[in-house]
Amino acid sequence: MKRRYAMAALLLAAAAGLTSCSGGSASNDYIKISKYKGVEVPAVEGLPDITDESVENNIQTVLEGFAEVTEVTDRPAQEGDIAVLDYTASADGQEIENGGNSEYELELGSNTFFAEFEEAVVGHSIGDTFELQHSFDASYTNQNYAGKDVTFRITLTGIKEKELPDLTDEFVQTISQESETVDEYREEIRRLLEKNNEEYIQSELQDTVWQEVLDNTEVIEYPEDRLEEEKQHFYDYYQAGADYYEMEFADFLEGMEVTEEEFEEQVTEAARSNLKEDLTAELIAEKENISMTDEEYEKAKEDLAEEMSYTDVEQMEEEVDEKNIRSYILRDQVKAWTAENCIQVKE
Repeated sequence: MKRRYAMAALLLAAAAGLTSCSGGSASNDYIKISKYKGVEVPAVEGLPDITDESVENNIQTVLEGFAEVTEVTDRPAQEGDIAVLDYTASADGQEIENGGNSEYELELGSNTFFAEFEEAVVGHSIGDTFELQHSFDASYTNQNYAGKDVTFRITLTGIKEKELPDLTDEFVQTISQESETVDEYREEIRRLLEKNNEEYIQSELQDTVWQEVLDNTEVIEYPEDRLEEEKQHFYDYYQAGADYYEMEFADFLEGMEVTEEEFEEQVTEAARSNLKEDLTAELIAEKENISMTDEEYEKAKEDLAEEMSYTDVEQMEEEVDEKNIRSYILRDQVKAWTAENCIQVKE
């Protein structure tokens, strides 16, 4: 979860009432979980194995990030260049609204646009104007062109050339904190890709199991004070958006194409969803004695700040109060615990 608002909406409070439990089920005054331990889910498949090719592709992407871009004026455009284009699009003699662009930068050979378009630019010089006709399938992703015979009128206004740095030991030492040589850097990238693969598997498994647990959870009654507090966070968030644009709240909702009644329904639904997750995590944590040391909590805060794209923990703590931080970390702990105690079934 990377949205800061979602973070701000997480509230921690103790679920009141006595807890009863048996096996992998639990209940209190607010919720009843029919099963949270030993939940059966389809086995999560990992990403494709890390190959030499995938390592080299990743390194190529890194090098692209350090490329120097220079203007070219003494030759035609060629594959690999960045072409600067003005173009219009028309069908049946009528210009297509929002079908054109100006000062559009297109890397030739990148397949960013359809292949014929990029190929048509290759060989042209700055100042050239030319046309291209292309028939698009009805299923084409850009609805401006889908199902139409389109004529593009293109003017090449500039050419830029990218020069990538050489992959040397010296370059590696400027970008890596743990590798000294090119070979070491390749192994570093391989480890990183393998770690990303494993994190993907764990994330998918946790999300799948947690959703199953939530499906097994029945809300008996929402704590009214906590529900109102959740709703207030949503109101405050959208009010801040209206204030940012210097708009009356009613006008802000109108711009979102939602009525006040629809907004109220959406806020209530979202608040209930958040609160249900918190109540579920709290009850499981209580039954299974899920907790962490102060040292583990500080490390979890560092990880959370990075995940939420804060500069550091201090910035996160300035914007999010302590109980909200603890709530998110608790939920994360419980999700991990339920995943560790699930049963993966191979289909």
